[in-house]
Amino acid sequence: MTKRQRDREEVAEALDALQDDGQALLSIDGLWCPSCAAATEQVIQRTPGVIEAGVSFATSTLVVHWDPRQLRLRELARRVARLGYRLGPPLSAAETLARIDRHVERLGIRLAIAAFFGMWTLVLSLVLYLDRGGVAASATGWWIASVAGILAVPVLAVVGLPILLAGWRTLRTGVPGMDTLIGIGVTAAVGLSVWQLSQGSSRVYFDTATMLVGLLTLGRFIETRTLRHATQAIDALRDTLPETAQRLDTAGQPVSVAADRVVSGERIRVAAGERVPLDGVVLEGASRLDRSVLTGESLPAPVKSGDYVEAGCVNLSSALTLVVDKPVGGRRIDRIGARIAEAVGAKGDTQRLADRVARFIVPVALGLSALTLLGSFLAGLALEETLLRAVSVLVIACPCAVGIAVPVAYVAVASQAARRGILFRHPAALESMAGVNTLMFDKTGTLTEGQLAVDEVQLRAETSLTSEEVLALAARAERDVEHVIARALQAAGALSPAAQDEAPQRFERGVRLEAAGHGTVLVGSADFLESQGVACQREDAAGAAAAIRVGVEVAVAGRWVATLWLADRLRDDAAEAVARLRRGGIECAIVSGDAAPPSLAVARELGLPPSRVYADCSPEGKAAIVRATHGSVAFAGDGINDGPALAEAAVGIAVSDAAGPAMSAASVAIAEGGVTRVADAVAAARRAYGVMRQNLVFAVIYNAVGLSLAAFGMIPPVVAVIAMAASSLTVTANASRLAGEG
Repeated sequence: MTKRQRDREEVAEALDALQDDGQALLSIDGLWCPSCAAATEQVIQRTPGVIEAGVSFATSTLVVHWDPRQLRLRELARRVARLGYRLGPPLSAAETLARIDRHVERLGIRLAIAAFFGMWTLVLSLVLYLDRGGVAASATGWWIASVAGILAVPVLAVVGLPILLAGWRTLRTGVPGMDTLIGIGVTAAVGLSVWQLSQGSSRVYFDTATMLVGLLTLGRFIETRTLRHATQAIDALRDTLPETAQRLDTAGQPVSVAADRVVSGERIRVAAGERVPLDGVVLEGASRLDRSVLTGESLPAPVKSGDYVEAGCVNLSSALTLVVDKPVGGRRIDRIGARIAEAVGAKGDTQRLADRVARFIVPVALGLSALTLLGSFLAGLALEETLLRAVSVLVIACPCAVGIAVPVAYVAVASQAARRGILFRHPAALESMAGVNTLMFDKTGTLTEGQLAVDEVQLRAETSLTSEEVLALAARAERDVEHVIARALQAAGALSPAAQDEAPQRFERGVRLEAAGHGTVLVGSADFLESQGVACQREDAAGAAAAIRVGVEVAVAGRWVATLWLADRLRDDAAEAVARLRRGGIECAIVSGDAAPPSLAVARELGLPPSRVYADCSPEGKAAIVRATHGSVAFAGDGINDGPALAEAAVGIAVSDAAGPAMSAASVAIAEGGVTRVADAVAAARRAYGVMRQNLVFAVIYNAVGLSLAAFGMIPPVVAVIAMAASSLTVTANASRLAGEG
């Protein structure tokens, strides 16, 4: 058995293992372009037994639901194989990323070949087009034309062949796109040129063919480079988790092992300050967890024996012993990653505006070319004139303006936006962003700063210490501690500890420091101070602040001296950004994993009604809310828990300082500038989409007029080439306006 046969058998066995599930995320190897993905999706959807299917070119994945009683996956794999692609089990994120990198490298090489040889083909063609001394009609002209054809061969053979194959596949499946359109034009231009050379004429159009191939390849290169981010979400999720776990042996001693070697039912120990590696139930210990990575909850959550703990949370206070419930692969954070991949695959690529235009032009061009051929023949025209008219129709149906209308507008606005810290991942993001009518914000880290900070120092009457001195002592006590409250105190009282300070003692609810010059310093909860023999009055924050603030007590030398109130503050630009979006006709809402009181408090500060606040949402719940909302929905977030919603939304927006998985799942990234840049991104997208539509309207008008004139023999192929160059310059000039707009 050969290696190829063994690989096929392994794939078949893997598909058989999924047969009874009725739903799967699979890989498709060999996709060349979004048109190929659309054609493959059509074939799969037409297969009896398939309930729903979605193909993503960005990740080369297929999300398919089927009836196991009517369809076997092996049959689906055979149908896909007839298109020239290979269906198999899902690839890892690293394998998918490597595949895309290889594709980008191949496109770069093809683009270089098209540019080098196409340039010389164009130069020689211009010599013939601009001839005023009769060279074109001489033997020298024929040789110049022949050399132009020879120089075009590498472009057509290396760069053009994949386009022709993709065009044929999409045409055969009834989903013609840009590849079909360009393939027809290239074939017509080359065929006519070869026929002209055989007749001794130098009127050739090899430059037309190389220009069409080169421009489409440039568009594919830009598209593939910008879509690369979609495959990084799963790897980014894994990077947030520890690779090892402290497994307890039979004697109860912790042993460091790889996290993926721990199975359900085994016990692990999670020390204070460590991130939980696996899902499980607390067996021993009580602590507080930073669960913001999964829920976005701003305040630490208490846990005790019997509570469920999930991988990715940070243990803040005391060591915990867990009984593992879900090993690697079954953890909640793993399921979040899978849902991100499924959402990207199920949603597929937003079809480019140019592809939609191409699907209209292709049948019109073919039909009109056939009618022109028939009409010219019936009119008694010479064979040469009949062929010239028919081919002119096909050539003029492929204006470069169609191929570059979207990419040039995208490049212009994307480069201008990038200078302002706004990164549009791909052209489809511009189109989707321009049509957004609802924008949902995560709260913690998006509308707020995402970390606790000292909001108020409430001094007690018994102390002579200043607020700055209290903060400095609290920072010295909490030095070298890594959790949200400690970091807030360290930042507020950033002073170096005195050389005579002893090492702080950590307890379950606080910390004790023997501070030089001040005696014993206690920092923690009221319960902690009372356990250390210091009486303090229990007092809650008043009013609306109670929803978003947490108090930390401080005692010095046995006396209660202050309460430090910590809060997650609203970003300075959040209110202005939300108001600006609402003035632009976009409805805004808050979708948060945090509790209702802090979410409603933030909404009040932003002027949003309570009805536009969704609190206590799980990652899956956020995605469900996005999916259930009518219209075109954008979601802005920064955390791992936002990943499914970012992938589910028409536009996912990762704000500055977002976690790696959120940044990977989003189609728009705000690198700097805060929430204000979200409003800037909407404005830029609307401007760019307007230019894209103008470019495509021009392309449609060009085709309508050009096809009509070509059908009556008023535009020979040489004039069509000149018109194509003029249309490209017009489109480029129109798009260049975006680069100068702020």
